[in-house]
Amino acid sequence: MEPHKSPSQPPLWALPVAFLGGLISLFIEPFFLLFQGKDSGDAFWSHALRSLDWTFILRQSPFLILLFGLALIYAGFRLRSEFSDREWWPWVRVGGGFLLGVTFSLVVIHELLDIAYFRGAFILAAAAYAMVILALLALLFVWPLPIFTRDGEPIGRWQSAGKTLHLVVIMFCVWLLIPAIPAILGVAAAPPSAPAEGYGSSPGPYSVNTQTYSYPMPAEVEAMIGDIEGDIEFSIYLTLPEIPADERMETMPLAIILHGFGNPYWETYVDWATHLSAKGMAVAFIQYPSDVHPIGVDTFDLIEAQGMSNHPQHFPRSAAIAAAIEHLNETAMVGNRSAWIDSVIGNTSIDPSHLWVGGHSLGAGLTFRTLDESLARGWGEGSLFIALEAPYAHSVDAELRGDMSQLPANTLVHIAISEDDTSVSPCYGVWHQQRIISRDGAGDLGDGQVILMTIPSDRHGFPPMIASHYLQASQVHEVLADWGFYRRADAQADYITAQSDGNTSTDISADTYLFNETWLANMGEWSDGVAVKEIAIYDDAMNEGTEQYQDCMEESTAWK
Repeated sequence: MEPHKSPSQPPLWALPVAFLGGLISLFIEPFFLLFQGKDSGDAFWSHALRSLDWTFILRQSPFLILLFGLALIYAGFRLRSEFSDREWWPWVRVGGGFLLGVTFSLVVIHELLDIAYFRGAFILAAAAYAMVILALLALLFVWPLPIFTRDGEPIGRWQSAGKTLHLVVIMFCVWLLIPAIPAILGVAAAPPSAPAEGYGSSPGPYSVNTQTYSYPMPAEVEAMIGDIEGDIEFSIYLTLPEIPADERMETMPLAIILHGFGNPYWETYVDWATHLSAKGMAVAFIQYPSDVHPIGVDTFDLIEAQGMSNHPQHFPRSAAIAAAIEHLNETAMVGNRSAWIDSVIGNTSIDPSHLWVGGHSLGAGLTFRTLDESLARGWGEGSLFIALEAPYAHSVDAELRGDMSQLPANTLVHIAISEDDTSVSPCYGVWHQQRIISRDGAGDLGDGQVILMTIPSDRHGFPPMIASHYLQASQVHEVLADWGFYRRADAQADYITAQSDGNTSTDISADTYLFNETWLANMGEWSDGVAVKEIAIYDDAMNEGTEQYQDCMEESTAWK
C-alpha cells in the first residue's frame, strides 16, 4: 500500500499551471484594453513607460546587474540545497514557477516593444530579466550533471526532455545577456555628452514660467471625444521667458507646438517648450483632442498617400485647434490679455508676426491647418519657421489641408525623420517637403529654405543612440535628442527671436547654423573617438534622396 501523501504536497499540475498563470498575468491589462477597442500602442503604453523607468535606473550602474544577478543565482542554489527536503518546499517551487512565468512575460513584452518601438535602445532590462530567470532556475530546477545521464545510466524520457528544456532556457538567457555584456563590464564606448554650451546645452539664457488656459471646446467636437482623453480639460499651456527688467524687449515672437496622437500631455513636450521659450519666445502648447469619433469613423475606407489621409477625424481636430488659436488671440495678443502675462513680461507685447509653428507626428500633420488659421490672421508675416518632427499626414479635404500659397517668401522649414521610426512612414515628410517648397503652386521657396533630414541611429557603444518616433518626447530625452533635436530647436528659437527684436548678429548666426549642412550633420563623437553617424540632409528628398524616399513618388496616383 502506497504511503499517504502529505496534505502540503501540491498536485503535479500545480507548477506548470503556476508558470502559465504568471506568463499571462501581465497580459491581462493590454488584452483588456485591446478588447475595449484600444490600438496596440495604447494597450502596451503603460508597459513601455515602466520599461523606460526601469532601464534608466539600470543605466546608472550596469555592473550591478552582474553582481546582483550572480548573488541571486547563488541565493537560489543555496536555498534549494538547504530547504529542498522540507515538506513546504514544493509550495515554494509553485510560487517560484509563478515568478518564472511573470519574468518570461516581461521578456516577451520587452521584445515586442523592442520590435515596435525600442529598436535595441534598451538592452539592460532584458539582461536583468535573464539574470532573474537563471536565479529561478537555480532555485527550482537544478539537476545533476552530466545532463542526460545519472551515474552513467540513461535517464527517463520525461527527465531527459526536462533537462533539454532547461538547457534551452539557459541558452535563451545567454542570448539576452550577450548584447549587454560590454556595457555591464564597462568596456563599451560612451556616447558624446550633451553640448556643454550653446545650442543643445541647458535651456537659456532665461528661466521660464508656464500658465494654463482652458479654452472653450466646440460643442460638436466635445461630443466626439473618446474615453482615452475624456477626462482632460483641454488647454493652452503658455510658457513665457522671465526677462530681467533691465533687458526688457518691446516685443517677443510666438511659438505654437502641437502634440502627437493620444499624447496631449504637457509632460511629454515640456523640454521642447522650455528650450524655445528660454531663448525669448512666448510658447503656446495647444492640447487638442486626438481621440475623436465622428460619424463614419468606423466605416470609411482609409487612404493614406501623398502626405495626406482621408480620416474623418481631421474635422474635429481642426475645429478644436481653431478654437484654441482664437482663445490664444483673445488671451495673449490683445489689450485685455491676462494679468499673469503682464506680471511675467511687463510691457513687452507678444508679436505673432514673427511666428514659429511646429508639431510632432499627428501634430506635424495638423501644422498645415494651424498655419492656415495663423496666416489668415496676419501672423508670421515678418518671419516664419516651420518644424515638422516625425510628421504624419494632413487632411486631403480642401478646406482642412491648409492653403500653403499664403506662406511668406522668407519661410524657413525643418522636416525631421527618425531612422528607426516604426510609427509613421517617411513618405509623409517627403511629400510635405514637396508641397511646402511649391507653396501650393504659388511659386517655389528658394533653394535650401526647406530641408528634410534623417536622424540616424548608432549602436556603436552604450547606451546605443536610437532615433525612434519618440525622439522629441521629454520622457526619453537623451543625448541623441540634444544633438539631433534640441540643438535645432535652440537655433530656430534664436533665429525667430532675432528677427523679432532686430538683432542682426544673432539672426545671421542662427540662420547660418540652421541651414549649414556641416553643423547640422555633426552629431559628436563616441568616447573612443569614433564619430557618431551624421544626419543626412536633403533639399529635395523625393528626387535626390535615398531610394526609399524616391519610391514615395509611387503614391502619386492614389487620389485619382
